Amino acid sequence: MTIRAIEHKTLDWVRWQGLIEEGDTVLLALSGGADSVCLARVLLALRGCLGIQVRAAHYNHQLRGEASGRDEAFVCAFCNAFDIPLVVGTGDVAGEAARSGRGIEETAREMRYAFLEATAQALGANKIATGHHADDNVETVLLHLIRGAGIRGLAGIPPQRGQVVRPILALERAEVEAYLSELGQDFVTDATNADMTIRRNALRHQVLPLLRAENPNLAGTVLRQSELLRQDNWYLDEVATGAFERGAHLSVAELTALDPAIASRVIAFAVRAVGGEANAAHVWQILSIAAGNDPSAETHVRGDVTVWREYDRLMFEPTRGAVPTFESVVLPAEGMVLLPEVGLFVGIGADFVKNPETIRALHFKSAAICGRITVRPRQAGDQLRLPGRGGTKTVKKLLIEARIPARERESLPVFADDLGVIAVDRIGIDERVAPGPGDKILTIVVGDETCTKM
Repeated sequence: MTIRAIEHKTLDWVRWQGLIEEGDTVLLALSGGADSVCLARVLLALRGCLGIQVRAAHYNHQLRGEASGRDEAFVCAFCNAFDIPLVVGTGDVAGEAARSGRGIEETAREMRYAFLEATAQALGANKIATGHHADDNVETVLLHLIRGAGIRGLAGIPPQRGQVVRPILALERAEVEAYLSELGQDFVTDATNADMTIRRNALRHQVLPLLRAENPNLAGTVLRQSELLRQDNWYLDEVATGAFERGAHLSVAELTALDPAIASRVIAFAVRAVGGEANAAHVWQILSIAAGNDPSAETHVRGDVTVWREYDRLMFEPTRGAVPTFESVVLPAEGMVLLPEVGLFVGIGADFVKNPETIRALHFKSAAICGRITVRPRQAGDQLRLPGRGGTKTVKKLLIEARIPARERESLPVFADDLGVIAVDRIGIDERVAPGPGDKILTIVVGDETCTKM
């Protein structure tokens, strides 16, 4: 069997990148456009020497009316002609985009890849092949350059991402079209490709011709640059992975001591670990928080993640609602009250002192208590005079001195009698109610409400 030049070029690329191995079942993402049809014809021609099985999947986005139905019909006829098992899926992309508040393009991509991954699993395919080529890579690099990107973005389209492979990434668009013309192979054309209001189309038709006038081999040059940048990015990611694994809580001191190229990656890994995605602006903001003087600064990152500083640590968590607080409660003479909003219980009486490791005990001079004791959140102007400190300070200042994270301060129980604050959990009691030798003691304990189930 004669192998055409483009098929040979693809075979060399696939083997060099290790994209497809003997025995693989490859699922083609087949849109019906020139790129995906070229991919299909090339892999059909090579499946014997590669030792692979080929399947196909088509996703109808329902975005272009009759044209979407035309594309699906073409793909069905194509697969029937070449005896390729085909799975067709469809989804209301526009409706989902409206419901989720995301863009049409982003939503379409997410729904399409979800369909491809589910289809691959159902068919037992271990590779998903897409028709991205070298010109797509140039456009992607330029788009990232315009928007602002680091090495990862400027490295363009990777030859492989998980089970997704790009077997014809080394081919230029002109080669794809020439190959299909040589075969006499039809394909469908998306009318929106001529829409100059779409940035990628404007780059393709207006900018790339100018760049090719300077460098006729532009696509090949950018592809080689992408490969070099991917190598650099891989190495920096490896170094950053080691730094991330060593830093249990992203110590501010350790993070700011790293080279910025590594620190930025450590931050990106930490954000990704809790389900977010940090772009360059997010990373810069987080680095600024680490280098700044505000011990409680915070920011929000794409993917509904909050990053905040707790003095000498950076914390990364999925975004929660408002900082939890609780309603004021008058304590009974004996017994227990729950503060479910903040997951705590308050017990009155020494019998509650069961496990010093899981509860905190406050001991008062019983006779010094004036009236009923109320447990409540901190209020503006609250003050406390700690025994032996020689002065009264605001509760806010005491919390800062004790390095209580800002996000936890509103959930700390404050105890007050008719004359004012008598104690603050995790801080201490007021000198006015401090017990002395021989005094009758009133004990109040604070602990996690799960302790009450022991």
